[in-house]
Amino acid sequence: MATINALIKHAITAPKFDRGKIHRERLVDAIHANVPRKLIVIAAPAGYGKTTILADFTACTDLPVCWLRLTDADRDVMRLATVLAASLQRRFRRLRGKPDLEILAGASPEAIAHAFLEAIDDNVSETFVIAIDDVHLINHSKPVLRFFDAFLDEQPDQVTMIAAGREVLEVSLAKLMADGDLEGFGPHDLALTRDELEALTHNVLNKNLQTAEIDHLMEQTRGWITGVLLSGMLSGSSLRSMIVQTGPMVYEYLASVVLNRQPDDIRRFMIDSAVLPVMTAADCDQVLKRKDSQRYLSRILREGLFITTTDISPRTYEYHPQFRQFLLDLLSGADDKRLRSLRIRAAVYLEEAGSIDKAVDIYLDAGADHRAAILAEKHAQGMFYQGRVQTLKDWGLRLKESNMAAPKVFLYIAKSYTDQGELEKAKASLHE
Repeated sequence: MATINALIKHAITAPKFDRGKIHRERLVDAIHANVPRKLIVIAAPAGYGKTTILADFTACTDLPVCWLRLTDADRDVMRLATVLAASLQRRFRRLRGKPDLEILAGASPEAIAHAFLEAIDDNVSETFVIAIDDVHLINHSKPVLRFFDAFLDEQPDQVTMIAAGREVLEVSLAKLMADGDLEGFGPHDLALTRDELEALTHNVLNKNLQTAEIDHLMEQTRGWITGVLLSGMLSGSSLRSMIVQTGPMVYEYLASVVLNRQPDDIRRFMIDSAVLPVMTAADCDQVLKRKDSQRYLSRILREGLFITTTDISPRTYEYHPQFRQFLLDLLSGADDKRLRSLRIRAAVYLEEAGSIDKAVDIYLDAGADHRAAILAEKHAQGMFYQGRVQTLKDWGLRLKESNMAAPKVFLYIAKSYTDQGELEKAKASLHE
């Protein structure tokens, strides 16, 4: 996370799909069979293996796949455009510099979508896939949904979009359905079959389970836990404890089982490093004031402890979102002062690295509202001229909740409303 480029590279790189996970041929084949459609939706609650099946498909297909791992920051349509452009340009060199995002700063979502469509249609003739993970994070952003609506409405025949998340992407689906351009996979489709569960437990335990043990696991996991199993997050001993467990599985139980089986030094490293949403070994060394982070990250990855990685250099790591929140909650309950201190260190580090939007958010998470306001004020103008209006609005909302004065932030929010002809909202913003 040392630079903005590292964050973008992480966002456009598929998680590594290794031998510790099972290849789900039936789902990969089903996705392939639907590639001629414009949109394939994969929607299920946390723990159903949505990211893993996207990684599986990416590892197995011969088609070019352009990845987007969304975050809360992508509710800003220009941030999303930056990530999408980087992903497309990484795969297709002839798209380098296309579309020109500097010219598009401040343009409507529809105009931005049209620029992407024009660039693709003019420069890419082969069939390819845009795989978007965690689309539920942008479902409350009207500008981003307008972008996707416009994109899908005129999407070229050579493009298929796969949108995975806890919710269906809230675009206009009626026309896609009527034209036969939509396919969907839900929890029932993603749940492990008996054969897949047997294969998985064999991989984890290196032995065949008895029929009764498989039956018990099928009953107890109730579908949602398949993502945890598929990701190789449970050790053999943890899975054995599930076999004799009575009562339905709950996420907190599984997270506790996995974490509590770790040595104290591993557990401490995982809890502390959770302050970083995306991390490299160098990031952890700097923020946690240590020199051995690579050793710990490699071990956590090797044991499949709720973490994914990429093959880019420097290698980036990311905890499963639910598990990261679980770790943060543990630290908050045990030592809230330490959590605040680590968050401030992380925010300072990100600020120095130029990742301003993340730094502001983490300062606010730490309760360092004054630092957040100073940083937001310093960069409000730059954000406005980059077209990062949603980021400004998010800052304004959180700073208002913290009773922090941020006149420049609200000035540029007002200017954005004025540019859109929403004068009443502009006046209201100036009075914040």
